[in-house]
Amino acid sequence: MLLRIAIPLFFVLGTLSLNGPGAAAEGHRVATDPFALDGDRNILDEAHFGIVNGKVALGVPYRRMGSVRGLWTPPYVSSDFDLRVEALGEPVATHRYTWRPYCVERTGTARGIAVEEVTMLIPDSRAGLVRMTIKNTTTQEQAVPVAIHVSGTLDRSNQWRFSAPRSQTGTTPRVVDGSLNLEQGDKAIVARGSKSIRWGPSQPRGRASVSLPPSGQVTLDVVYAAGETAEARAACRRIAADPEKAIADARAAYAAQVQRLFEKLPRLESDNPAFNRLYQRSLVHLITNRWDVPTFVLRPYYGTGSINGGCVCEYLWNFGENWEILPLLDAEATRTHIKQFLATDTTKHFAFDPSTGEGFGPWYMVNQEKIVGMIYYYVKNTGDVAFLGDTADGKTILQHALSNATYGDDPRRPVALIDYGPSNAHLELRRGIPYNHVMPDLNGRRYNSFVFAAELADLAGKPAPQLRQRAEQLKAVLKRQLWNEETRWFDFQDEKGKKNARYTVQMFKLLGSQVLDVEEERGLLGHLLSEKEFLSPFGLHGLAKIDLAYDPADIDNGGPGACTCFPPQIAERLFKAGHPDAAEAILKRILWWGDRMPYWGDSLVAERIDYRRDTPLQCTIDGATVAQCVIFGMFGVRAEANGDIRIDPHPPTFAPKVALSGLRLHGRVLNVAVDGDRYEVREGDKVLRAVVGQSVLLRGARRQPESGKRVGVESRGGAVE
Repeated sequence: MLLRIAIPLFFVLGTLSLNGPGAAAEGHRVATDPFALDGDRNILDEAHFGIVNGKVALGVPYRRMGSVRGLWTPPYVSSDFDLRVEALGEPVATHRYTWRPYCVERTGTARGIAVEEVTMLIPDSRAGLVRMTIKNTTTQEQAVPVAIHVSGTLDRSNQWRFSAPRSQTGTTPRVVDGSLNLEQGDKAIVARGSKSIRWGPSQPRGRASVSLPPSGQVTLDVVYAAGETAEARAACRRIAADPEKAIADARAAYAAQVQRLFEKLPRLESDNPAFNRLYQRSLVHLITNRWDVPTFVLRPYYGTGSINGGCVCEYLWNFGENWEILPLLDAEATRTHIKQFLATDTTKHFAFDPSTGEGFGPWYMVNQEKIVGMIYYYVKNTGDVAFLGDTADGKTILQHALSNATYGDDPRRPVALIDYGPSNAHLELRRGIPYNHVMPDLNGRRYNSFVFAAELADLAGKPAPQLRQRAEQLKAVLKRQLWNEETRWFDFQDEKGKKNARYTVQMFKLLGSQVLDVEEERGLLGHLLSEKEFLSPFGLHGLAKIDLAYDPADIDNGGPGACTCFPPQIAERLFKAGHPDAAEAILKRILWWGDRMPYWGDSLVAERIDYRRDTPLQCTIDGATVAQCVIFGMFGVRAEANGDIRIDPHPPTFAPKVALSGLRLHGRVLNVAVDGDRYEVREGDKVLRAVVGQSVLLRGARRQPESGKRVGVESRGGAVE
């Protein structure tokens, strides 16, 4: 018998520790905030460190208290915005700090004073606040002069793409109604401080001098905003008039945001704290990359990136990596983003600009797989079959799914492998050693696109059985033309028909797909699990160490690391393919991700604890693929459009006791708790118990409308109900 397993809820959202600068002085109480990170764990450079709140992205140089560098608040940008608060004539060095998505809390000391400071973004405005509390730690009265330096160019940008927009137009300082205005036409950066702060117009600087008795303290506030001049002034006046309320509102807005997230997505708890933190850190990207900007074509809008204004545009391949988890979080936004991608033409562009909605950049070869998969998993995980009849750019969603699934395929001829041409766009290898033309991973991924589109056609009542037939034909021709029995790997073929091997991690995207037979799957696994090829102590390599094209400087696809989404995606496929040990071999190597960065960038290193630094994408939306892997891979959650839900967990040895609570699918709320080789699934007062290796099947109401929802347990051999 399975012992009853309590579903643990180890943190309570109502007690999130968001107590401003005092929190830093009281031991950095981050345990109750699932997304907070102590600065002593952080490995990010200052240039890649920042906070966001859906309207503003702010750079925070964490080594110096009261310091802000760079402000991006679409459509306005001040990339060189510089705000510095100095006490006793010098910057105060940070001793400790804590990051949260919307604020940084810091503490430090200098010449007999102790300083607590919070740099915070204020909700529903293009504004921020620096609050600094200065304490006299000596037995003598102290005069503490304070100086506030403010500078920055300012521009309006209608393009938010890969690189962060840069401002270059100078501003003119002017003091108006007790505030410093850095004006540029009808736009301005406005700074306003506590009553004791006086601003000088000739130099954009504020000054205050306070006298502190022994053990005395004083709190100073500096508020800043950017945008249309009247709007920025009004925001500063409102916030400065009651900074306590503004701070309380910011904390409450963040707590509500976290609560909404966990009202949609399940919580994870296990007997391995590092695993819990990995899962939680994965979800933070769904907060940091969510924008609510009036001038954007979509509201809300989930950008590819956010930190310091980098990569705010929408790349299909990044957004599409989250195809299973996004419909759970925000079904409406998933629909609108799918339609926007389709309207910009996935056969021509890899991304769209959030300000204009226009597509830009060339076609990426993975576009078709991503858009078909997004439509497929949206329908399966929401049950919204009617979406297939919606239109975008003059065609139904189903028509788009079918045309993308068959892109490059000539139905009048036998199935052939696609020659993708001479472009280096797929892996973007840097050493001039090619991987192009007839590429096996891209061709193999067409199999699932055929099958997914066929299933969508069935759901819409417009069957297309020829798609499954062509999928099977593709499987046969892929093996016949490119499988190399000697190397147990797939070759690629150049324009002259010459074959060669490129040992890319992309090949493992075929695992879990029926395009592979047993021989091929075993061959790929042998390479994947080799320490001489793809595995290192801290993750996966984008290219095998034995490959001629291996480049130590190419972290994402060509060397000693991989794009952030690759390890969890491959692990998820391994779970689904029945290889949990291989999946665990990957996941245990990336547990460090949850502890060493507030958010994850474009790519992470496998040989050491490090990340790719030569990219503006330092907070990638596809960081959510770790949580996606846990839910749909490790816990084996599978939803069908008819309401059926299957649970088939495989707990890792590094966390044999693990629970997923608040899993919401098809209007149901499920809790799954695993203890070693046994587990239970709860729905309200109903409990199903099973052993690992058996799958629990909960029948959808649409299949049995007269008797309601049915439940049962399935083993590998079939259903037991």
